[in-house]
Amino acid sequence: MKGKQRREEPMFACVRLEELIPAGHILRKIDRWIDFSIIHEKTEDLYSSTGRPSIDPEVLIRMMVVGYLYGITSERRLCREVQLNLGYRWFCGLTLEDKVPDHSTFSKNRYGRFSESGLFRGLFQAVVKQAQQYGLVKGQHLTVDATTVQANASLGSLEEIIIPYEPEEYLDKVERENPAEEPLLANTGKKLSNETHISRTDPDARIFRKQFEKTKLAYSDNVLMDNTSRVILDVEITEPNLHQEGQVAGEMLERSRFAYGIKPETIGGDKAYGSGPAVRSICEAGVKPHVGVAAPKGPHIEGIYPKEDFIHDQENDELICPAGKRLWRRTTHKRNRQIEYVSSKADCKGCARKSLCTRAPCRVVHRHLDKDFLDYAADLRSTDGYRISQRCRKKVEMLFGEAKEFMGLRYARRRGYRNLMEQCLITAMVQNIKRIIQVFEEKAPIITQNCINWVSNSLLYIIDTARKTISEGKKLWRFSTLGVMPSPC
Repeated sequence: MKGKQRREEPMFACVRLEELIPAGHILRKIDRWIDFSIIHEKTEDLYSSTGRPSIDPEVLIRMMVVGYLYGITSERRLCREVQLNLGYRWFCGLTLEDKVPDHSTFSKNRYGRFSESGLFRGLFQAVVKQAQQYGLVKGQHLTVDATTVQANASLGSLEEIIIPYEPEEYLDKVERENPAEEPLLANTGKKLSNETHISRTDPDARIFRKQFEKTKLAYSDNVLMDNTSRVILDVEITEPNLHQEGQVAGEMLERSRFAYGIKPETIGGDKAYGSGPAVRSICEAGVKPHVGVAAPKGPHIEGIYPKEDFIHDQENDELICPAGKRLWRRTTHKRNRQIEYVSSKADCKGCARKSLCTRAPCRVVHRHLDKDFLDYAADLRSTDGYRISQRCRKKVEMLFGEAKEFMGLRYARRRGYRNLMEQCLITAMVQNIKRIIQVFEEKAPIITQNCINWVSNSLLYIIDTARKTISEGKKLWRFSTLGVMPSPC
Protein backbone atom coordinates (compact mmCIF):
# COMPACT_ATOMS: atom_id res chain seq x y z
CA MET A 1 0.00 0.00 0.00
CA LYS A 2 1.28 3.42 -0.89
CA GLY A 3 2.11 5.56 2.09
CA LYS A 4 1.49 9.26 2.40
CA GLN A 5 3.42 11.57 4.70
CA ARG A 6 1.25 13.80 6.83
CA ARG A 7 2.67 17.31 6.92
CA GLU A 8 1.69 18.07 10.48
CA GLU A 9 4.23 19.52 12.86
CA PRO A 10 4.03 18.13 16.41
CA MET A 11 3.73 20.60 19.23
CA PHE A 12 6.59 18.98 21.16
CA ALA A 13 9.58 17.00 19.84
CA CYS A 14 11.72 14.95 22.24
CA VAL A 15 15.00 14.81 20.33
CA ARG A 16 18.64 15.67 21.01
CA LEU A 17 20.57 17.53 18.32
CA GLU A 18 23.64 15.41 18.97
CA GLU A 19 21.77 12.25 17.98
CA LEU A 20 20.99 13.78 14.57
CA ILE A 21 24.66 14.45 13.71
CA PRO A 22 26.36 11.56 11.84
CA ALA A 23 29.21 9.93 13.72
CA GLY A 24 31.76 10.71 11.02
CA HIS A 25 30.72 14.32 10.42
CA ILE A 26 33.63 16.76 10.32
CA LEU A 27 31.99 19.13 12.83
CA ARG A 28 31.73 16.28 15.32
CA LYS A 29 35.42 15.53 14.77
CA ILE A 30 36.39 19.17 15.27
CA ASP A 31 34.36 19.36 18.47
CA ARG A 32 36.09 16.21 19.67
CA TRP A 33 39.71 17.17 19.02
CA ILE A 34 39.85 20.99 19.22
CA ASP A 35 39.65 22.82 22.53
CA PHE A 36 37.72 26.08 22.10
CA SER A 37 37.87 27.03 25.78
CA ILE A 38 40.87 29.23 24.98
CA ILE A 39 38.38 31.73 23.51
CA HIS A 40 37.13 32.65 26.98
CA GLU A 41 40.67 33.15 28.25
CA LYS A 42 41.54 35.45 25.34
CA THR A 43 38.36 37.53 25.72
CA GLU A 44 38.17 37.72 29.52
CA ASP A 45 39.48 41.31 29.64
CA LEU A 46 37.32 42.51 26.74
CA TYR A 47 33.99 42.34 28.59
CA SER A 48 32.64 44.17 31.62
CA SER A 49 31.92 42.30 34.85
CA THR A 50 28.54 44.03 35.19
CA GLY A 51 25.58 44.69 32.92
CA ARG A 52 23.52 42.56 30.59
CA PRO A 53 25.19 39.31 29.45
CA SER A 54 26.52 39.48 25.91
CA ILE A 55 26.46 36.86 23.21
CA ASP A 56 28.97 34.15 24.04
CA PRO A 57 32.17 34.91 22.06
CA GLU A 58 32.69 31.17 21.60
CA VAL A 59 29.43 31.04 19.65
CA LEU A 60 30.68 33.80 17.33
CA ILE A 61 34.05 32.12 16.75
CA ARG A 62 32.45 28.72 16.14
CA MET A 63 30.10 30.32 13.61
CA MET A 64 33.10 31.87 11.87
CA VAL A 65 34.82 28.47 11.78
CA VAL A 66 31.72 27.04 10.09
CA GLY A 67 31.72 29.87 7.57
CA TYR A 68 35.36 29.43 6.58
CA LEU A 69 35.13 25.64 6.61
CA TYR A 70 32.26 25.61 4.12
CA GLY A 71 33.28 28.68 2.11
CA ILE A 72 30.41 30.90 3.28
CA THR A 73 31.84 34.34 2.57
CA SER A 74 28.77 36.37 3.58
CA GLU A 75 27.96 36.79 7.27
CA ARG A 76 24.29 37.38 6.43
CA ARG A 77 24.19 34.05 4.63
CA LEU A 78 26.14 32.43 7.48
CA CYS A 79 23.45 33.44 9.97
CA ARG A 80 20.74 32.04 7.68
CA GLU A 81 22.63 28.75 7.27
CA VAL A 82 23.09 28.35 11.03
CA GLN A 83 19.37 29.08 11.43
CA LEU A 84 18.48 26.23 9.04
CA ASN A 85 21.23 23.63 9.55
CA LEU A 86 20.90 21.48 12.67
CA GLY A 87 24.54 20.41 12.45
CA TYR A 88 25.71 24.00 12.50
CA ARG A 89 23.43 24.72 15.45
CA TRP A 90 24.81 21.79 17.43
CA PHE A 91 28.43 22.75 16.71
CA CYS A 92 27.81 26.36 17.77
CA GLY A 93 26.12 25.26 21.00
CA LEU A 94 22.68 26.55 20.01
CA THR A 95 19.49 24.65 20.77
CA LEU A 96 16.39 24.62 18.59
CA GLU A 97 14.90 27.40 20.69
CA ASP A 98 18.01 29.62 20.83
CA LYS A 99 18.08 32.68 18.61
CA VAL A 100 20.93 32.89 16.10
CA PRO A 101 23.06 36.06 16.52
CA ASP A 102 22.40 38.81 14.02
CA HIS A 103 24.97 39.46 11.30
CA SER A 104 25.63 42.93 12.71
CA THR A 105 27.02 41.32 15.87
CA PHE A 106 30.14 40.31 13.95
CA SER A 107 30.72 43.85 12.71
CA LYS A 108 30.11 45.39 16.14
CA ASN A 109 32.68 43.11 17.74
CA ARG A 110 35.12 43.30 14.82
CA TYR A 111 35.33 47.10 14.89
CA GLY A 112 34.72 47.32 18.63
CA ARG A 113 36.19 45.17 21.34
CA PHE A 114 38.06 42.80 18.99
CA SER A 115 39.75 45.50 16.87
CA GLU A 116 42.93 46.09 18.91
CA SER A 117 42.90 42.96 21.04
CA GLY A 118 44.94 40.61 18.85
CA LEU A 119 42.25 37.99 19.43
CA PHE A 120 42.46 36.27 16.05
CA ARG A 121 46.24 35.89 16.10
CA GLY A 122 45.96 34.56 19.65
CA LEU A 123 43.36 31.98 18.57
CA PHE A 124 45.48 31.01 15.57
CA GLN A 125 48.54 30.46 17.77
CA ALA A 126 46.43 28.51 20.28
CA VAL A 127 45.41 26.02 17.57
CA VAL A 128 49.06 25.69 16.48
CA LYS A 129 50.03 24.94 20.09
CA GLN A 130 47.35 22.24 20.23
CA ALA A 131 48.82 20.72 17.08
CA GLN A 132 52.23 20.95 18.74
CA GLN A 133 50.94 19.10 21.81
CA TYR A 134 49.58 16.37 19.54
CA GLY A 135 53.06 15.98 17.99
CA LEU A 136 52.24 17.44 14.58
CA VAL A 137 54.67 20.38 14.75
CA LYS A 138 58.36 19.49 14.70
CA GLY A 139 59.61 23.00 13.91
CA GLN A 140 62.91 21.89 12.34
CA HIS A 141 62.32 22.22 8.61
CA LEU A 142 60.02 25.01 7.42
CA THR A 143 58.78 26.58 4.19
CA VAL A 144 57.89 30.19 3.48
CA ASP A 145 55.85 31.38 0.51
CA ALA A 146 53.24 33.95 -0.47
CA THR A 147 50.13 34.19 -2.62
CA THR A 148 48.23 37.21 -3.88
CA VAL A 149 44.75 38.07 -2.63
CA GLN A 150 42.68 40.37 -4.81
CA ALA A 151 41.49 43.42 -2.88
CA ASN A 152 37.85 44.38 -2.51
CA ALA A 153 38.37 47.42 -4.74
CA SER A 154 38.59 48.11 -8.47
CA LEU A 155 41.06 50.05 -10.57
CA GLY A 156 38.33 52.63 -11.07
CA SER A 157 38.78 53.68 -7.46
CA LEU A 158 42.34 54.85 -8.10
CA GLU A 159 43.02 58.53 -7.78
CA GLU A 160 46.21 60.51 -8.14
CA ILE A 161 48.17 61.24 -5.01
CA ILE A 162 48.08 65.00 -4.48
CA ILE A 163 51.11 66.51 -2.81
CA PRO A 164 50.41 69.86 -1.09
CA TYR A 165 52.19 72.85 -2.65
CA GLU A 166 53.19 76.25 -1.43
CA PRO A 167 51.18 79.11 -3.07
CA GLU A 168 54.08 80.10 -5.35
CA GLU A 169 54.75 76.48 -6.36
CA TYR A 170 51.07 75.91 -7.09
CA LEU A 171 50.86 78.99 -9.37
CA ASP A 172 53.97 77.89 -11.26
CA LYS A 173 52.50 74.41 -11.66
CA VAL A 174 49.21 75.81 -13.02
CA GLU A 175 51.05 78.01 -15.53
CA ARG A 176 53.17 75.10 -16.74
CA GLU A 177 50.19 72.78 -17.14
CA ASN A 178 47.94 75.45 -18.71
CA PRO A 179 49.94 77.65 -21.09
CA ALA A 180 48.16 80.69 -22.54
CA GLU A 181 48.25 79.96 -26.27
CA GLU A 182 49.01 76.33 -26.94
CA PRO A 183 47.02 73.83 -29.02
CA LEU A 184 45.23 71.04 -27.17
CA LEU A 185 46.98 67.67 -27.19
CA ALA A 186 45.38 64.27 -27.48
CA ASN A 187 44.82 62.32 -24.27
CA THR A 188 47.73 59.87 -24.26
CA GLY A 189 46.87 58.32 -20.90
CA LYS A 190 48.92 58.02 -17.75
CA LYS A 191 50.86 55.12 -16.33
CA LEU A 192 49.50 53.81 -13.05
CA SER A 193 51.94 53.11 -10.22
CA ASN A 194 51.85 52.86 -6.45
CA GLU A 195 53.99 56.00 -6.24
CA THR A 196 51.46 58.16 -8.07
CA HIS A 197 48.03 56.60 -7.41
CA ILE A 198 46.08 55.23 -4.46
CA SER A 199 42.65 53.64 -4.06
CA ARG A 200 40.09 55.82 -2.32
CA THR A 201 38.03 52.80 -1.20
CA ASP A 202 40.95 50.65 0.03
CA PRO A 203 44.05 52.80 0.59
CA ASP A 204 46.05 49.81 1.91
CA ALA A 205 45.75 47.87 -1.37
CA ARG A 206 48.49 48.13 -3.99
CA ILE A 207 48.56 47.94 -7.79
CA PHE A 208 49.76 44.52 -8.91
CA ARG A 209 50.24 42.84 -12.25
CA LYS A 210 51.49 39.33 -12.92
CA GLN A 211 52.54 37.91 -16.26
CA PHE A 212 49.56 36.74 -18.36
CA GLU A 213 47.16 38.34 -15.84
CA LYS A 214 45.31 41.63 -15.70
CA THR A 215 46.33 44.53 -13.50
CA LYS A 216 44.47 44.56 -10.19
CA LEU A 217 44.58 45.82 -6.63
CA ALA A 218 45.90 43.14 -4.32
CA TYR A 219 47.68 42.10 -1.14
CA SER A 220 50.22 39.37 -0.46
CA ASP A 221 49.45 36.61 2.06
CA ASN A 222 52.72 35.23 3.48
CA VAL A 223 52.67 31.92 5.36
CA LEU A 224 55.27 29.90 7.26
CA MET A 225 54.61 26.15 7.06
CA ASP A 226 56.00 23.17 8.95
CA ASN A 227 57.11 20.60 6.38
CA THR A 228 56.21 17.58 8.53
CA SER A 229 52.43 17.95 8.63
CA ARG A 230 51.70 21.11 6.57
CA VAL A 231 50.67 23.04 9.68
CA ILE A 232 50.83 26.81 9.16
CA LEU A 233 52.93 28.42 11.90
CA ASP A 234 52.59 32.10 11.04
CA VAL A 235 50.76 34.49 8.72
CA GLU A 236 51.65 38.02 7.63
CA ILE A 237 50.15 40.46 5.10
CA THR A 238 52.43 42.62 2.93
CA GLU A 239 52.37 44.54 -0.31
CA PRO A 240 52.33 42.27 -3.39
CA ASN A 241 55.98 42.61 -4.41
CA LEU A 242 59.04 40.39 -4.06
CA HIS A 243 60.95 42.91 -1.96
CA GLN A 244 58.31 43.04 0.79
CA GLU A 245 57.70 39.28 0.72
CA GLY A 246 61.38 38.50 1.14
CA GLN A 247 61.96 40.83 4.07
CA VAL A 248 59.10 39.42 6.16
CA ALA A 249 60.61 35.89 6.35
CA GLY A 250 62.96 36.71 9.23
CA GLU A 251 60.17 38.38 11.20
CA MET A 252 57.93 35.33 10.85
CA LEU A 253 60.75 33.04 11.98
CA GLU A 254 61.43 35.06 15.11
CA ARG A 255 57.73 35.30 15.98
CA SER A 256 57.21 31.55 15.59
CA ARG A 257 60.31 30.76 17.61
CA PHE A 258 59.11 32.96 20.47
CA ALA A 259 55.48 31.73 20.35
CA TYR A 260 56.09 27.97 20.10
CA GLY A 261 59.62 27.49 21.42
CA ILE A 262 60.77 25.78 18.22
CA LYS A 263 64.33 25.68 16.89
CA PRO A 264 64.21 25.80 13.08
CA GLU A 265 67.19 24.43 11.18
CA THR A 266 66.28 25.09 7.55
CA ILE A 267 63.73 27.10 5.62
CA GLY A 268 62.81 26.60 1.97
CA GLY A 269 61.65 29.33 -0.37
CA ASP A 270 61.59 30.46 -3.99
CA LYS A 271 63.66 33.20 -5.62
CA ALA A 272 61.59 35.91 -3.91
CA TYR A 273 63.49 35.04 -0.73
CA GLY A 274 66.89 34.94 -2.45
CA SER A 275 67.49 38.69 -2.22
CA GLY A 276 70.16 40.09 0.07
CA PRO A 277 67.93 41.47 2.87
CA ALA A 278 65.83 38.29 2.94
CA VAL A 279 68.83 35.96 3.14
CA ARG A 280 70.45 38.17 5.78
CA SER A 281 67.32 38.14 7.98
CA ILE A 282 67.08 34.34 7.70
CA CYS A 283 70.76 33.83 8.54
CA GLU A 284 70.60 36.25 11.47
CA ALA A 285 67.73 34.14 12.81
CA GLY A 286 70.12 31.17 12.88
CA VAL A 287 68.40 29.25 10.07
CA LYS A 288 69.91 27.83 6.89
CA PRO A 289 68.36 29.55 3.83
CA HIS A 290 67.40 26.94 1.23
CA VAL A 291 66.14 29.59 -1.19
CA GLY A 292 66.30 30.16 -4.93
CA VAL A 293 68.52 32.58 -6.81
CA ALA A 294 67.19 36.10 -7.17
CA ALA A 295 66.91 37.37 -10.74
CA PRO A 296 70.00 39.34 -11.88
CA LYS A 297 69.60 43.09 -12.23
CA GLY A 298 71.23 43.50 -15.64
CA PRO A 299 72.91 41.54 -18.46
CA HIS A 300 76.63 40.79 -18.39
CA ILE A 301 78.76 42.15 -21.25
CA GLU A 302 80.50 39.39 -23.17
CA GLY A 303 84.29 39.49 -23.12
CA ILE A 304 84.46 41.57 -19.92
CA TYR A 305 85.59 40.24 -16.55
CA PRO A 306 82.50 39.65 -14.35
CA LYS A 307 82.49 41.07 -10.85
CA GLU A 308 82.85 37.55 -9.44
CA ASP A 309 86.47 37.57 -10.67
CA PHE A 310 87.31 40.38 -8.25
CA ILE A 311 88.55 39.27 -4.81
CA HIS A 312 87.34 41.14 -1.74
CA ASP A 313 89.95 42.18 0.82
CA GLN A 314 87.90 42.37 4.02
CA GLU A 315 90.70 43.88 6.11
CA ASN A 316 91.16 46.91 3.85
CA ASP A 317 87.66 46.82 2.32
CA GLU A 318 89.06 46.81 -1.21
CA LEU A 319 88.68 44.69 -4.33
CA ILE A 320 91.58 43.04 -6.16
CA CYS A 321 91.20 42.73 -9.93
CA PRO A 322 92.51 39.75 -11.98
CA ALA A 323 95.65 41.77 -12.77
CA GLY A 324 96.40 42.28 -9.06
CA LYS A 325 95.44 45.98 -8.91
CA ARG A 326 93.25 47.35 -6.11
CA LEU A 327 89.87 49.06 -6.37
CA TRP A 328 89.02 51.42 -3.51
CA ARG A 329 85.60 52.05 -2.00
CA ARG A 330 84.05 55.21 -3.43
CA THR A 331 80.42 55.31 -2.21
CA THR A 332 77.46 53.27 -0.97
CA HIS A 333 74.07 53.11 -2.67
CA LYS A 334 71.73 52.53 0.28
CA ARG A 335 68.60 52.07 -1.81
CA ASN A 336 70.09 49.22 -3.85
CA ARG A 337 72.33 48.05 -0.98
CA GLN A 338 75.39 48.22 -3.22
CA ILE A 339 78.96 49.29 -2.43
CA GLU A 340 80.73 50.95 -5.34
CA TYR A 341 84.44 50.27 -5.89
CA VAL A 342 86.55 52.08 -8.51
CA SER A 343 90.06 51.56 -9.84
CA SER A 344 92.75 54.13 -10.53
CA LYS A 345 92.93 55.53 -14.05
CA ALA A 346 96.71 55.23 -13.95
CA ASP A 347 96.51 51.51 -13.11
CA CYS A 348 94.02 50.83 -15.89
CA LYS A 349 95.85 52.94 -18.51
CA GLY A 350 98.97 50.79 -18.53
CA CYS A 351 97.25 47.44 -17.87
CA ALA A 352 97.63 44.76 -20.54
CA ARG A 353 94.23 43.28 -19.65
CA LYS A 354 92.25 46.51 -19.94
CA SER A 355 90.43 45.35 -23.06
CA LEU A 356 89.15 42.35 -21.09
CA CYS A 357 88.14 44.43 -18.07
CA THR A 358 86.52 47.70 -19.16
CA ARG A 359 86.01 50.08 -22.06
CA ALA A 360 85.96 53.11 -19.77
CA PRO A 361 89.03 54.92 -18.39
CA CYS A 362 88.63 52.95 -15.11
CA ARG A 363 86.74 49.91 -13.88
CA VAL A 364 83.74 50.30 -11.57
CA VAL A 365 82.46 47.26 -9.63
CA HIS A 366 79.41 47.06 -7.37
CA ARG A 367 79.37 44.60 -4.46
CA HIS A 368 76.22 43.82 -2.50
CA LEU A 369 76.17 44.69 1.18
CA ASP A 370 74.92 41.17 1.92
CA LYS A 371 77.38 39.41 -0.39
CA ASP A 372 78.71 37.12 2.35
CA PHE A 373 75.20 35.89 3.18
CA LEU A 374 74.39 35.41 -0.51
CA ASP A 375 77.55 33.34 -0.97
CA TYR A 376 76.56 31.19 2.00
CA ALA A 377 73.13 30.59 0.47
CA ALA A 378 74.76 29.74 -2.87
CA ASP A 379 76.96 27.11 -1.20
CA LEU A 380 73.88 25.47 0.36
CA ARG A 381 72.28 24.97 -3.07
CA SER A 382 74.66 22.09 -3.79
CA THR A 383 73.63 20.10 -0.70
CA ASP A 384 71.09 17.30 -0.40
CA GLY A 385 69.19 19.28 2.22
CA TYR A 386 68.51 22.04 -0.31
CA ARG A 387 67.03 19.58 -2.79
CA ILE A 388 64.80 18.07 -0.08
CA SER A 389 63.63 21.53 1.03
CA GLN A 390 62.77 22.52 -2.52
CA ARG A 391 60.78 19.32 -2.98
CA CYS A 392 58.89 19.83 0.30
CA ARG A 393 58.28 23.47 -0.61
CA LYS A 394 55.65 22.38 -3.13
CA LYS A 395 53.35 21.34 -0.27
CA VAL A 396 52.51 24.95 0.48
CA GLU A 397 50.89 25.30 -2.94
CA MET A 398 48.29 22.75 -1.82
CA LEU A 399 47.41 25.01 1.11
CA PHE A 400 47.03 28.02 -1.18
CA GLY A 401 44.81 26.06 -3.55
CA GLU A 402 42.66 24.79 -0.69
CA ALA A 403 42.28 28.28 0.78
CA LYS A 404 41.36 29.90 -2.52
CA GLU A 405 39.07 27.23 -3.95
CA PHE A 406 37.17 26.18 -0.82
CA MET A 407 37.59 28.97 1.76
CA GLY A 408 37.21 32.13 -0.32
CA LEU A 409 40.76 33.46 0.00
CA ARG A 410 40.93 34.36 -3.69
CA TYR A 411 39.23 37.67 -2.87
CA ALA A 412 39.32 39.88 0.21
CA ARG A 413 35.98 39.81 2.01
CA ARG A 414 36.38 43.30 3.43
CA ARG A 415 38.64 46.29 2.90
CA GLY A 416 41.77 47.27 4.73
CA TYR A 417 44.89 45.61 6.09
CA ARG A 418 43.35 44.68 9.45
CA ASN A 419 40.30 42.99 7.94
CA LEU A 420 42.37 40.96 5.51
CA MET A 421 44.70 39.93 8.33
CA GLU A 422 41.67 38.58 10.20
CA GLN A 423 40.55 36.68 7.10
CA CYS A 424 43.97 35.12 6.50
CA LEU A 425 44.46 34.18 10.17
CA ILE A 426 41.08 32.45 10.46
CA THR A 427 41.60 30.71 7.11
CA ALA A 428 44.97 29.37 8.29
CA MET A 429 43.45 28.39 11.65
CA VAL A 430 40.71 26.35 9.98
CA GLN A 431 43.29 24.72 7.71
CA ASN A 432 45.33 23.72 10.76
CA ILE A 433 42.19 22.31 12.37
CA LYS A 434 41.66 20.15 9.28
CA ARG A 435 45.27 18.92 9.46
CA ILE A 436 44.73 17.83 13.08
CA ILE A 437 41.51 16.04 12.18
CA GLN A 438 43.08 14.28 9.19
CA VAL A 439 45.93 12.89 11.28
CA PHE A 440 44.00 11.66 14.30
CA GLU A 441 40.78 10.45 12.71
CA GLU A 442 42.78 7.99 10.61
CA LYS A 443 44.18 6.44 13.80
CA ALA A 444 41.37 6.75 16.34
CA PRO A 445 38.14 4.73 16.05
CA ILE A 446 34.82 6.53 16.04
CA ILE A 447 33.09 6.00 19.39
CA THR A 448 29.38 6.16 18.75
CA GLN A 449 26.60 6.46 21.31
CA ASN A 450 25.60 2.83 20.59
CA CYS A 451 29.11 1.69 21.50
CA ILE A 452 28.96 3.60 24.77
CA ASN A 453 25.55 2.13 25.59
CA TRP A 454 26.78 -1.38 24.77
CA VAL A 455 29.80 -1.06 27.06
CA SER A 456 27.75 0.30 29.95
CA ASN A 457 25.03 -2.37 29.56
CA SER A 458 27.63 -5.14 29.38
CA LEU A 459 29.33 -3.93 32.55
CA LEU A 460 26.00 -3.74 34.38
CA TYR A 461 25.16 -7.27 33.20
CA ILE A 462 28.50 -8.63 34.45
CA ILE A 463 28.15 -6.92 37.83
CA ASP A 464 24.55 -8.12 38.27
CA THR A 465 25.47 -11.71 37.38
CA ALA A 466 28.43 -11.66 39.75
CA ARG A 467 26.25 -10.47 42.62
CA LYS A 468 23.71 -13.24 42.02
CA THR A 469 26.45 -15.87 41.88
CA ILE A 470 28.04 -14.72 45.13
CA SER A 471 24.68 -14.49 46.90
CA GLU A 472 23.88 -18.10 45.97
CA GLY A 473 27.18 -19.21 47.48
CA LYS A 474 28.63 -20.40 44.22
CA LYS A 475 32.32 -20.02 43.49
CA LEU A 476 33.10 -17.37 40.95
CA TRP A 477 36.20 -18.74 39.27
CA ARG A 478 36.00 -17.58 35.68
CA PHE A 479 34.50 -14.38 34.23
CA SER A 480 34.58 -15.79 30.72
CA THR A 481 31.53 -17.92 31.49
CA LEU A 482 29.41 -14.79 31.81
CA GLY A 483 27.30 -13.91 28.85
CA VAL A 484 27.87 -10.61 27.07
CA MET A 485 25.45 -8.81 24.81
CA PRO A 486 26.40 -8.73 21.09
CA SER A 487 28.35 -5.63 20.06
CA PRO A 488 26.67 -3.13 17.73
CA CYS A 489 30.06 -1.61 16.73
